Amino acid sequence: MNDSRVSKPFYGYFIVAACFINLAMLWGMFINSFGIFMTPITEDMGWSREALSATLSVRSIGMALMAPFAGRMIDRLGAKSVMAAGAAVVGLGLIAAGRVTQLWQMHVVFFIAGCGLICATMIPSSLIISNWFVARRGTAMSSAFVGTSVGGVFAAPVASWMIHKYDWRTVFILWGTLIVFTVVPIILLVIRDRPSDVGLEPHGAGDSPAGATEEDWGVSAWEALSTPAFWLIAAVMFIVALVANGVHNHCPAYLEDIGHTPARAALAWSIVMGVMVFSKLAFGPIADRWGARRAMAATFVLYAAAVIVLMAARPYWIALVFAGLYGLACGAPLTLYPLLAVDSLGLKNFGSIYGNLVIAGAIGSAIGPYAPGVVFTKMGTYIPVFSAFVVLAALGVVCALSIRPARMQGERKRG
Repeated sequence: MNDSRVSKPFYGYFIVAACFINLAMLWGMFINSFGIFMTPITEDMGWSREALSATLSVRSIGMALMAPFAGRMIDRLGAKSVMAAGAAVVGLGLIAAGRVTQLWQMHVVFFIAGCGLICATMIPSSLIISNWFVARRGTAMSSAFVGTSVGGVFAAPVASWMIHKYDWRTVFILWGTLIVFTVVPIILLVIRDRPSDVGLEPHGAGDSPAGATEEDWGVSAWEALSTPAFWLIAAVMFIVALVANGVHNHCPAYLEDIGHTPARAALAWSIVMGVMVFSKLAFGPIADRWGARRAMAATFVLYAAAVIVLMAARPYWIALVFAGLYGLACGAPLTLYPLLAVDSLGLKNFGSIYGNLVIAGAIGSAIGPYAPGVVFTKMGTYIPVFSAFVVLAALGVVCALSIRPARMQGERKRG
């Protein structure tokens, strides 16, 4: 009987695969492919690009406002049920988006769908994978979260082809229907919150003295707010979001400003996206070996190096070096954030704590695209704000290396 159990694949691998599909379908379509719809929607509806772009801000606001509530619901109701409900909301939201006739309707739909997205993706996936894996947790996390990039790689050309063959409304409706009738059932049938639900132990629990009790360790959401670890992780997430969103939204324009053609700027950005896939896969195992703190510090070093290179990117080969460095940096954080939180604050109340931490990233995401635009309007150059990004990345290195587990801090106090 015992031999038959050993011969079966560990069920946690199916959990990772389900999370990968969920992230690829939802994040890939709703986050990474929206740019494909910009021109078709504005031309069809007569809206300006600025007005339609506000939809993305509304979506981010929905995600930020919902994050702490999503975390609490996950802790109380379980990750599986919240994830399935969130995926259904995203799918129905896309179907509704395919039927809007007014801009305000699009804003309302994307706000609600943004609430569903945060319930279905980052927070529950991070918790579930952390529950199922003790050993090789970083590898499992990166294997699931690479779905966000892979989904974008495939969703963008598929959406472009479908828009050309049909129209943007049809793509929204078909993709939303696919989510409702494919992703939601996969979540309900495959996802289990923790190994004990099916009589198993986490992968590697037997190899770790803490493995058997890891699920029981963790500070409360209120206690987390009084720990340096929480605020240092929040600072890390804020800095990454600010720097990444600042570079993301202005890099192609900057490359054109310094003399590169739009085609070359687009190629450099495509390289960034491709390298991000490799980076997501690489940084999980790196975190397993180095620890999440050191891996995060290395990520900030890459951010700083990439922005320094970007400021010297008048020769095109230097722009390509930037693309490689920046792609490596951008692929890592989504995998490393939950590892930092689990290592430092525990699993017991992870949903609530991580939901609160996501707010810091949302604030950085809101400031990041806006600040470079203001600086460029007033000074006619991005160099001052890019220099500030380098300084912020250096500060991020210090923050990442300063994170200590809350229980370690408690033991020092008792000592």
